[in-house]
Amino acid sequence: MVKQNSRHGEKELRLGIVGFGRVGRACADVVLEAKDLTVAAIVRRLDRVAQPLPEVFSQVPVVSHTAQVPGMDGVLLCVPTAQVFEAAHDCLQHGVPVVESSILHGEAFQAHREAIDRLAVRFKVPAIVGAGWDPGALSLFRSLFGLLVPEGELETTHRVAASLHHTAMARQVTGVKEALCTEQVAAGGTKQRYVYVEVEPGVDVAHVAAAIRADPLFLNEETLVFPVDSVAALEQEGRGVVLERRSGPGSKGHQRLLFEARFDDAMMTARLMVAAARALPGLSPGAHALVDVPLGALWGEQAYDAERAWL
Repeated sequence: MVKQNSRHGEKELRLGIVGFGRVGRACADVVLEAKDLTVAAIVRRLDRVAQPLPEVFSQVPVVSHTAQVPGMDGVLLCVPTAQVFEAAHDCLQHGVPVVESSILHGEAFQAHREAIDRLAVRFKVPAIVGAGWDPGALSLFRSLFGLLVPEGELETTHRVAASLHHTAMARQVTGVKEALCTEQVAAGGTKQRYVYVEVEPGVDVAHVAAAIRADPLFLNEETLVFPVDSVAALEQEGRGVVLERRSGPGSKGHQRLLFEARFDDAMMTARLMVAAARALPGLSPGAHALVDVPLGALWGEQAYDAERAWL
């Protein structure tokens, strides 16, 4: 039975989830606990459709393509960045709005947004791009800091933690049972990728390492691959960031804004993606960045309560 929005009498949003890695699972958990949303289906690769899901998702349909699920109000694309455009095209051409969280910045992000925008306009449906932690939530903080302190310096310091998209790629290498990728800073200041892999019995770690380093995601980066007995034992629960904005010389007053956080990267990304999905019904066709979306729209049916609580 379709549950109704108690305030406005609107039906709950039916969301599909493409991909069931860390972010996909986190998105499913967030949607499942929401009163105004439901998981319409989980879309997995054909070779993984038959794999069992946790008991809590036992009643959720598992399919190999979004076209198999009619009537979805939106889809959360929880796949590696390299696969996002193709996945978005599959959804948009069937008239299904999408939310994605590709980790792209600067010119790469603008090019990605323009490509998604052409598809979304062509098929007359909305899409929200870069709706993760960074870009996404951290972009909103940076923008607000810039408004409050227009002239000054912004310094962002990331704490060591798992890189979701690099980890997802490493997990797809043949012979890899589980993987975890982190970013370290060497003594000379250069960035290094540390990839911890748990391989299947009999697999040559050297071949796995070569395959990881050859992937475009790792090109032009120093990548160190370490075999481990258990990735689960190494899994880091949190990620961290420090954002500091200081007013420049000659500014009126001495302004200093400081934001520090530690969090679970996958869960933060999932919460932003799910919030963005609530805003989809009110958006025009085309690709929208998170900074383009009204904050109230991200709350969905809770907008009135949020306004009373936070304003």
